[in-house]
Amino acid sequence: MMGEMETYRASDGAELAFRDEGPHGLGIPLLFVHGWQADGTVWGALVACLREHHRVITVDLRGAGASSAAPGPYDLDKYSNDLTELIPSLDLDPVVVVGHSMGAAIAQRFAIDNPEAVEGLVLIAPVPASGMPMSAKTLEMFRGLPGNAEKTAAWLKLLTLREPATEVTKLLRDAAAGIRPDVALQAFESWQSANFANEAATIETPTLILAPSGDRPEFAREKVADIIAGSRFEVLSEVGHYAPLERPNAIATRIEEFLAEL
Repeated sequence: MMGEMETYRASDGAELAFRDEGPHGLGIPLLFVHGWQADGTVWGALVACLREHHRVITVDLRGAGASSAAPGPYDLDKYSNDLTELIPSLDLDPVVVVGHSMGAAIAQRFAIDNPEAVEGLVLIAPVPASGMPMSAKTLEMFRGLPGNAEKTAAWLKLLTLREPATEVTKLLRDAAAGIRPDVALQAFESWQSANFANEAATIETPTLILAPSGDRPEFAREKVADIIAGSRFEVLSEVGHYAPLERPNAIATRIEEFLAEL
């Protein structure tokens, strides 16, 4: 069970949602940023492993979850700006940002925009700052997912190595269903065509990259680890793209070790 939802008001008046759990004033806070067609609930299993000893904040990005009523734009820059406005309201300077998939691209953008506020980055199955090149057929497939429950369910099945528990399947489907098609499509175009690798190469923040073995880890090494100088790269064995749902305990342990080294 995750903590109660709270909201903050962005500079454009939008009400954006987050959960703030765990002890305050004990170590560096952890800010969790979810991926595409998801919301903050996907972090539940991992947060449960960490919140006893760490302050953990999970956000529902603009247009997702309890932030679904917020207006656009829905792109990496706006998502980063929203996090920038959250930081002072919760006194999260410094913070360690943990991002999954699209959320990892947002985390990189945020670290570039706020180098003094970010103490560390943990990028799980990351979308690179250079975007994700796709064939015309793959682009068509992704663009056909939003608003199509059947296609989305089939796609979600590909994101774990093993058949997930019923409640996990429901969680993922509900999160995707809570995002309007226009929101999902705009966000997709933003991360798929991202083009700020030159800026990502300037990141000096300690960075841990966790690449699932079932999710083209060599691509993450080449397009993310090799771009961020001094980053640490590890392959997570026996997991797919949604590693935080498949091996939350292992990832929590690795995050703990990373925090101890900061």
